[in-house]
Amino acid sequence: MIDIAIKNLGTRKVRTFLCILAVLAGVFLVGVTLVMNDWMYGTMTAELAKYMGKIYVQQGESTYPPFDSTLSQDTATAILDRTDLGLNLAESAPLIFVRTERGMMPFIPAEKMVIGVPAGREAILIGTVASNSGLNHFAVGEKGDVAILGKTVAQDFSAKVGQDITINGTKVRVIGILEKSSMDSVNIAAIMPMEAVQRIFVKQGQVSSVLLTLQDVRKTAEVAARLEQDYPALGIVTQDDMLAEAEQVMKMPIMYMSSMGVTGMIVAMIVIMSTMFMAVTERTREFGTLRALGARRRMVVGTVLIEALILALIGVPPAMGLVFLMSKAMETTPPDTFKLVQTIVFTVVAAMVGAAYPAWRAARVEPLEALRYE
Repeated sequence: MIDIAIKNLGTRKVRTFLCILAVLAGVFLVGVTLVMNDWMYGTMTAELAKYMGKIYVQQGESTYPPFDSTLSQDTATAILDRTDLGLNLAESAPLIFVRTERGMMPFIPAEKMVIGVPAGREAILIGTVASNSGLNHFAVGEKGDVAILGKTVAQDFSAKVGQDITINGTKVRVIGILEKSSMDSVNIAAIMPMEAVQRIFVKQGQVSSVLLTLQDVRKTAEVAARLEQDYPALGIVTQDDMLAEAEQVMKMPIMYMSSMGVTGMIVAMIVIMSTMFMAVTERTREFGTLRALGARRRMVVGTVLIEALILALIGVPPAMGLVFLMSKAMETTPPDTFKLVQTIVFTVVAAMVGAAYPAWRAARVEPLEALRYE
């Protein structure tokens, strides 16, 4: 049966190629779905992991980053002055978030943004990320129109240290460009002294939120509950809150990406079914002759199914190769072995389902009918 199947596929090269191409496209879409879903979830959780033991106090119902939140600077100062919260003041500060370009996907709230932070506290955002060129910190007391750029936003501006860029109509001098951070919010941000951001965006006396870092991370829930009681009009956001919100936001894009993968495999299955059906129709005389020579129906069914299986398996390696190249380009982890096996099994099942009816049709061919077929 195998040799007959291979011979038949080789005889109809164009149709075989087109069918393999359809399988390749279907498998590629499934692989892309796996990579994109893993990338979306991994990016979000890696971002949120940095906020262990941290609390954001911001306007009620605001999300993270809190672009739509506005607090008075006096309220922020009053919260930071509290001695009963057990704050690590060196890593706590008021912040201003301004979105300058919206993201194209729901789980990407911004493509570019400006973050204002008190000079000397920029490490709470940058962490240990080194500068690619220039500085990764501001001078003590700096209030001028200067910025430290994340890697992505620096590339978008084609910026160099010492160069001026324009932010909201104001020329801002670049004093540093950072290496790539594990936090995407840093990569897409221009980090500036808080006073400069307040002046450029006309937000004097206002901040977006207060970032609180606790000395004891085990008390995060306790301190959050106390703040909610003392400031009922404000939103108190912890890492758990951000993770729950992120999972809710990601539901729709993950469902969308998954539906694309399923659609790709359905299309591949339909193409296999139509190809095999046409091949069976064209070979009615051939199958009838085989039946007249004593071939059993299961042999005919097996031949058609093997052809479909070969088509499916030939399309898998190049498709997965493209998926691996895509994951490398996105700097994310390619699908693991388990997901790879799942994809192959799904492809084989789709091919078998697509070939089932043509195989049954071929097995029903009667020798006398086939001899009359033109």
